[in-house]
Amino acid sequence: METAFAPDTRSISDAPPVHGLIAEGGSYANWGGHRATTPAVYVEPISYADVQSIARDYRRFPTPVSPVGSMLSVTDAIVNDGGTLVCLRKLDAILGIETDAFGRDVVRVQAGCRLKKLNMWLKERGLEIPFQAEIGEATVGSVAVGDTKESSLDAPGYFSAHVVEATYVDETGALRTIFDRVDGAAFHEFKCSFGLMGIVVECCVETRQARLCRSDISLETYETPQQIACGLLEKRGQCDALLAIVFLDKLVGVYDQRYAAGPGSVAPFAQSECEEFRVAKRLAIQRGFDGVATPQPKGILYSRADFVNEYWRPRKDEKRLDFQYYEHDILKLPHVIAESYAFTKAFEAETGFAPGGWATYFVNRPPRAQKPFGLYSDGPGVSFSFDPFCSDPCSPRWQDFSRRYNRLAIDVLGARVSPIQTQWLEKGDVEIPKRLTRPRFTTRYFGAFLE
Repeated sequence: METAFAPDTRSISDAPPVHGLIAEGGSYANWGGHRATTPAVYVEPISYADVQSIARDYRRFPTPVSPVGSMLSVTDAIVNDGGTLVCLRKLDAILGIETDAFGRDVVRVQAGCRLKKLNMWLKERGLEIPFQAEIGEATVGSVAVGDTKESSLDAPGYFSAHVVEATYVDETGALRTIFDRVDGAAFHEFKCSFGLMGIVVECCVETRQARLCRSDISLETYETPQQIACGLLEKRGQCDALLAIVFLDKLVGVYDQRYAAGPGSVAPFAQSECEEFRVAKRLAIQRGFDGVATPQPKGILYSRADFVNEYWRPRKDEKRLDFQYYEHDILKLPHVIAESYAFTKAFEAETGFAPGGWATYFVNRPPRAQKPFGLYSDGPGVSFSFDPFCSDPCSPRWQDFSRRYNRLAIDVLGARVSPIQTQWLEKGDVEIPKRLTRPRFTTRYFGAFLE
């Protein structure tokens, strides 16, 4: 019986040749440089036909076949030793704006297109996606079927909510297209599959007329974790959306209070305060908020595309962002912060280490039918993420903190976690339904989470 990660020597003789780059025996690392893999074959297809041939030819392209984009995941999601790694970065064309059969304005885009490129292309045409990505190198295909988050002004707060059509290559090499209004539950399950049901090659994503945003940045100090929890909820109540960076061990919060700028608002041609803040924020994220002071401007106006940043691939000796992800219902926020503070202070007393800080996003959950599995699948409501981060992914104390905090967050606080954003997970921490997977595409890492 074929398993999710057993080698398979079958070959389909009529599979056409692959014209994209093929390499054998190399090693590839994620953005942070702390996860690496040595696949039997690495491929960069240049056409959909290439992807189809890869899926069909079991001998030349051994199972599992796993797609990757910019390899940004902090977990072992990229690891496919002995299998086939399919990098879609050359399938990155933006194919145009169109109106779908249901009257929606959408952009048709290939899976390897980076979010920064897509956002800037749309901005030039006065359009936007209702999602402000933090990481501009993330590719459309990966976020269409993966986990994302942002504190959205007027949208759910995760990218796949805006994907209404996907074209993918299935395990037989067939090219298939699936639609939200036609395929219903099957379509929404596909978007929860982490690419384990098929290799996405093209998507249609909802667009709309671009709208300006306004932000006020502030810093507050507190005396207790309870005050931080109250501060977070108070700041969120004052604005349309809130992104917070909490330095939990120091009882300090940095807030980005976001507002819809309103009709008629015009961003200045040259807005030095906004650009200064954007560059400082980008550098802070790049370096894991270690040693980077950020300004606190008030009333800056910007488009969503302006703050979709790009980051350089760091050397292993450079400070660089590493993080964990945990989703909770907003009603649990005071308890989560109090318990996390107590855990962090105890760990710091024992080891001398505390995370660099905690990123806090707020996401609006949809009806369960639209998000049937994984993050944000508890039905209508508001979730918040409370994500510890560090500037050295290879630090033994950070890794120990993450492993031990998993047990508090998951077992005690009931957090939902992500196989692509939460490290050091154990069996049972995430359970991926087998119906969302195909053996041809399921690596050993993901196979450990099948239920």
